[in-house]
Amino acid sequence: MGLLVLIVFWTAAIRLWIVDSPKTPLIFIGLWILGFFGFHSLGLSGYAFLAFEAILAAILLIIERYKSAL
Repeated sequence: MGLLVLIVFWTAAIRLWIVDSPKTPLIFIGLWILGFFGFHSLGLSGYAFLAFEAILAAILLIIERYKSAL
């Protein structure tokens, strides 16, 4: 499940980069990196990061669909 969420996140980030501009995907990539190191340094489980990553991926997909529809 984690691998699927990871692939969806990075695919959505790359597609949004192509459709729109690099500004929004870079913000989400920064949030992903911050979450990756932040969740592990706080001692939270990997499931918390997986949920965070899934939320970021869902938001990226919504933004990408909206931008490509314009």
